[in-house]
Amino acid sequence: MSKPQPTSRQQDEPVHGSSRRAELMAAMRVLVGARAVVETAARAALVQATEVAMMMSAAANTSRCLVGGGLERASSLSPQMQPCTAPWTCPVLLVHGFGGTRSSWSVVAQTLSARGLSVYAVAYAPFGVSVARLADELVAEVGEILSRTGAAKVHLVGHSLGGVVIAQAIADGGLDGLVDTVVTLGSPFGGSPLADLLPFGEIVRALRPGSQLLQRLASAPMPDGVRWLAVTAALDIIVPGLRSVPNHAQAETMRVTGVGHLGMLRSSEVIERISAALSARESAAVTEMHSAS
Repeated sequence: MSKPQPTSRQQDEPVHGSSRRAELMAAMRVLVGARAVVETAARAALVQATEVAMMMSAAANTSRCLVGGGLERASSLSPQMQPCTAPWTCPVLLVHGFGGTRSSWSVVAQTLSARGLSVYAVAYAPFGVSVARLADELVAEVGEILSRTGAAKVHLVGHSLGGVVIAQAIADGGLDGLVDTVVTLGSPFGGSPLADLLPFGEIVRALRPGSQLLQRLASAPMPDGVRWLAVTAALDIIVPGLRSVPNHAQAETMRVTGVGHLGMLRSSEVIERISAALSARESAAVTEMHSAS
């Protein structure tokens, strides 16, 4: 007895079933992708909202610094500053950005101090001064710290404008042979688009894209023996993209996601990278010193 043949409808069911499953899978992939986009956008919006709040706080700090300028002396920052325990130990000097204060570095300073590094911070008012003047005073500050600690070199860490001040001081030659490592966070070596919108005097004008100052820094060579780490943030709206990377082929770059211009100062990833870079340099110096002896 012959078997009954499947009907045309029965023959089509596997094909139609596979097609429906493929359509469902495609729709699910679209939904998953859309969800990821929405979540990413929500995280970015939260970061930017936090950045705006931090900028407003920084603006409030800036308004209290309308008079005066320059860097506070090391003696006023750390009256109990003691000589370094070893001649190869480099103190770390932190230079904040426009509108910042020494407290901007609180999380960074705590982490670096916990790693055994000697950490100091400077403060300056952003009005009535130029980048060149701040750079000159930074050179004097470094000299005083080295004199008081007995160290041969310093590590310099600058955020935003602070990194430009460091670069200016190095380009002028006043720190030749005195700097081991430079770390810059979101420093506008390529200029900041917002600088065109802010009427905050000479310093802000110097940070506009294509300014004479930034052109000079772009053409200045990096001194031999100085390691440079430039950190850029994916969500930085003040110094976006690669504007925070100096024009040095030798400079090492690090891009972090999920944080903005001010959030870098509290980012565990950024802080750990700074700590690891400076601690590694200290360990290498100790090893070299022991090998020589």
